[in-house]
Amino acid sequence: MNSVKNKVLLINSIADKAKLLIDLFDELVAKNFRFYLLSSQTCLIKQFQDKNWPAKKIALGPTVKNKLSQALFISCSPWLFLKILLILLNYRLKEKITAIICLGWTEKILATMPAKLLGLKIIWLEEPSFNYQELKFKRLYKLNSRLATVIVFNSYTRIQLENTGCSKTVITLVQPAIKTSAYQDNLYNKLAQAEQKNSRRKYFTIGTITDLNQRQKIETLFQAVKICQTVIPNLQLIIVGDGEERKNLSWLAKKIEIDTLVWFVGEQQQTKKWLNSFDLYLVSSESPNLTDYYNILEAMATGLPVIGPRHLGLEDIISENKTGSLVENGNQEMLARQVVKIEQDKKLRQQLGKNGQERLKQLFIFDKMVNEMASILKINCY
Repeated sequence: MNSVKNKVLLINSIADKAKLLIDLFDELVAKNFRFYLLSSQTCLIKQFQDKNWPAKKIALGPTVKNKLSQALFISCSPWLFLKILLILLNYRLKEKITAIICLGWTEKILATMPAKLLGLKIIWLEEPSFNYQELKFKRLYKLNSRLATVIVFNSYTRIQLENTGCSKTVITLVQPAIKTSAYQDNLYNKLAQAEQKNSRRKYFTIGTITDLNQRQKIETLFQAVKICQTVIPNLQLIIVGDGEERKNLSWLAKKIEIDTLVWFVGEQQQTKKWLNSFDLYLVSSESPNLTDYYNILEAMATGLPVIGPRHLGLEDIISENKTGSLVENGNQEMLARQVVKIEQDKKLRQQLGKNGQERLKQLFIFDKMVNEMASILKINCY
C-alpha cells in the first residue's frame, strides 16, 4: 500500500455545505491525497465526518461586519496570526501537510502569511457568492493574493478580482463540475422516461433547491408564481431545503394566497428524485454559491431548463435561450414571463433541457476539474 504523499489542510469560515468540493476531494483521496479540515462552521465539519476525514472546529476571530467588529478584528489580529502560525506548524511537523486551501476571507487574511513562512503551498478558492465591493482590508487582500494560487469558478469572479487589483497571473479559472454517472441512463430508464414524457402530467412543477435563509429571493419567486397562476392553473412550486426562514416563508405564501401551490419538503439527501419530478429549475439564491452551482449542474444533468439571476456569474453555465434563461435579480414580472414562455412551449422546454445536458458534457467535465486541481496542488495521479 502506497503512503499518502499529498496532504492538504482546508481552512474554512464559510457557511456552505460545498457539495461540489466534497465530491472533488473524494475523487482526489483516491489519487493519493489526504485532507484535513479546520472550520468555524459546523456544516462542512459534518460533511468531513461523514467521510471519516479529520476535521476540527476552530475559532477564527470576530466576523467583520461593521466598524466596531473591524476594530475588534484588528486588535485580535496579532494573537490570531500567532495562533494560526502555531497550528500550521503543528500540522506541518505532525501530519506533514504540504499545502493549505483557504475558502473564506478571514483565513485568507490570517493564514496566508504564516503558511508562506512555513513553505506551504497556498490555494485560495473564491466563492462565486463573494461580494468584492464590500471587501475589507483590500490592500492586505491584494498583497496576500500574490502569495497564493487563486481559483475561481466563473469569469465574473475573475473580472471582479482583476478589478480589485489582484494580478491576472495568480488567477486560474476551473470550470465547476459534478459526477454525471448517476444521470447516465440505461435502456430501461430511457424507456421509462419516454413513457413519462408521453403521458400528461397533472401539474407543471417549478422546483428549487436552496437553504432557506435571508440570502434567498424567495419572495420574488412567490410573486412570480402568483402572476403565473392566471396563465398556468396547474402550477406548483416545490422548495427543497430548510433553514431559519422556512416558517416566515410559509406565512408569506399564505399571505399572498399561493400556499396551496407551494410545497416545502425540507432538507433532502437524495435530490435526484425531486429533480426528476420538476419541469423547470429555478435558481432562488440572491448570490449563488458553490452548492447552488452543484444544484444547477444536477438540474442540467437531469435535462431541466434552468432560470437564474443575471450578472452574477451564471452566464458561464446557463446559455441564454439555449439551456434556459437569465433574468434581472428581483424582477418578478420578467421571471414570470420566462416561466410562462417555457411552460407554453413543450418542444422548447425539451430542447433547452437537451441542450443543457450537451453543454454539461462538453464544458463541465468532472475528470477535467479533478485533474486541474490535482495539477495545481502538485498531486501525483496514479
